[in-house]
Amino acid sequence: MERRRSLIAFAAAAALALAAPGAAAQALTLKMAHQWPQDEADYIVHTGTLFAKEVERRSNGQIKINIFPAESLVKAGATHTALKSGAVDLAVYPLIYSAGAIPEMNLSLLPGVWKSHDDVYRFRESSAWKKLEQKAEQYGFKTLTWMQISGGVSSTKKPVIVPADVAGAKARTAGKMMEAAIQKAGGSTVSVTSPETYNAMQLGVLDTVWTSSSTFGSLRLYEVSKYYTSPEKLSIFFTLEPIVVSMKTWERLTPEQQKLFIEVGRSLEVQALEAARKEDGRVADLFRKQGVKVEQLTPEGWQQWQKLFQESSFEKFRKDVPNGAQLLDETLSFYK
Repeated sequence: MERRRSLIAFAAAAALALAAPGAAAQALTLKMAHQWPQDEADYIVHTGTLFAKEVERRSNGQIKINIFPAESLVKAGATHTALKSGAVDLAVYPLIYSAGAIPEMNLSLLPGVWKSHDDVYRFRESSAWKKLEQKAEQYGFKTLTWMQISGGVSSTKKPVIVPADVAGAKARTAGKMMEAAIQKAGGSTVSVTSPETYNAMQLGVLDTVWTSSSTFGSLRLYEVSKYYTSPEKLSIFFTLEPIVVSMKTWERLTPEQQKLFIEVGRSLEVQALEAARKEDGRVADLFRKQGVKVEQLTPEGWQQWQKLFQESSFEKFRKDVPNGAQLLDETLSFYK
């Protein structure tokens, strides 16, 4: 009888220990998705890998993150719904893909808002960005690591330097707001995701592609292009592509695990910014080595694009996005 009472007491104590705050967390294996080949030369991909390794190291192996590249877990355009449902735990994610569900996210790729990497990096401190974060969390995912990429333009028929160069061209642009600008300049737009652009360029479905410098490199678009306008000096658009976590996964984590995720995410941001700067030159060199003619925007050319975006993209954002006028004014005033 005494032995039975001891066993019962031991079991009760063990149960209380497991339930107590600070008890050892259960080991987790999580899934991280992204749309690119697993090329560690691509700083966006590499930062995702660093995040996974550092979380595993700091958690003493209690949290393991498996990476699923090249849309092997979920299609790029469906990532936000997979995050919302919890089917995907984490993603390296171009926020523009969620703009259909969260219209305010069109701001993350609105052309003409930013001119330099420093401008974009500062945006993470703005009240406008905090509103976007709140919208994302209400929808179903949370930003852990800020990452940004500047945008370039590749083409097959002629260089694209000023708005007049897109007249008559079939273009894959970066988001609905830029589509409005290209159409105003006389081009037509074709809707394809980034992984589809290589074949579309090769088959002549597209004459020009507007996307991030990293994507040009990882998808080897220099193989199907004749001209490239590099953002090494000036860029007319940038894209936000952070590491994000599903809110369903986030809520499963203990407070200590959440703190770990935030600390790891923030620890990678400065080196990601420096890598973003270097990425522009690395990708331009890939085009040059392939024999592609590489051009740069001039300040005068940038001003022409800026005027076009103010007349088209900015107006569309103000009109189509709920509270878009206020959100855009808030963003622009942040830089005054």
